[in-house]
Amino acid sequence: MTGDLRSPPRRIGPFAAVFLVALALSGCTRKVTNVDANYTAPEGQRSANARLIAYPDAPVPVETWTDLLPDGPGEEDTLLSTEQVSIAPGTLHGAILDGTPASGYQVLRRESNGGYAQLKDHVLNPVVRFLDSQWEIYAFSDARPSAFSPPSYLGRGVAAGVVTPTSPLTNASELMSPDIATLRYTGATAPNDSNLTMSWDAVPGAAGYWIQIYQFTGGGVEAILQSVQPAPFVLKDVRNFFIGYVAAPATGYRLGEPGAQVLMKRPLLYQVAYRVRVVAVSGRGELIAFSHGDWEHIREQGLYRRFRAGATVVTPKRPTR
Repeated sequence: MTGDLRSPPRRIGPFAAVFLVALALSGCTRKVTNVDANYTAPEGQRSANARLIAYPDAPVPVETWTDLLPDGPGEEDTLLSTEQVSIAPGTLHGAILDGTPASGYQVLRRESNGGYAQLKDHVLNPVVRFLDSQWEIYAFSDARPSAFSPPSYLGRGVAAGVVTPTSPLTNASELMSPDIATLRYTGATAPNDSNLTMSWDAVPGAAGYWIQIYQFTGGGVEAILQSVQPAPFVLKDVRNFFIGYVAAPATGYRLGEPGAQVLMKRPLLYQVAYRVRVVAVSGRGELIAFSHGDWEHIREQGLYRRFRAGATVVTPKRPTR
């Protein structure tokens, strides 16, 4: 690939224009005023079951190739261009994982004077619920980050819209770098076991790794680009089979064994393809590495667009006797 994930975003082409406009509109936030500079310790109690992961909006390198016969990618095709497609340039994102009794979340952001203020003028509702474990995932975007450096966020749980001294607080998440490194997945892609043994290279500075095993159910440019963007999880158009966390220095995990905090698990079937995404997070609650995974492409007349899928496709095979 000729593109570089860390290079500045280039002009957005028609391939992604509709999606970018829609996402930019959805990411608007209220204007924050009259922030108390001394408000640096919001009311509530830190909970180990409330975790915040923050991450920048990293561009997705998209290649355009001629599609000569036979149809589909092949050695006969020619690379025409590489474009860095930004989903929402300059936006910062966050995911809150919650296993507390909270029914909603406030997002608090440190403003230029150092004080915390609510990012949104409403309480977040969960975007994903895991009924077996009683964990939930919340998501937010900040289209106009404050001038405070490093960008810092905190989640606070509420019950019936009320904040109390016992309201759960997440870790304070700090974005120390605009870059997200590459995490190399090293597990087998055709194992003779439906209880996958997953492995990856260690990431310097990682406190732990989140794993998502899923099938993508969406279609169209908008859904596909959102699903491949560097992020802890795919949260839309997805059927989940496993979500769990493994603390460093571990660099692997086998389904069904101890050693991971499991938010949800469904059995995997033989001869069925699944996507495996692994990301590394730091002790500051920052997404620092992402498994870009296998190549994926979208065909058009005489052309195809090629990009990384954001996951490795793994297909369990029946054990040989």
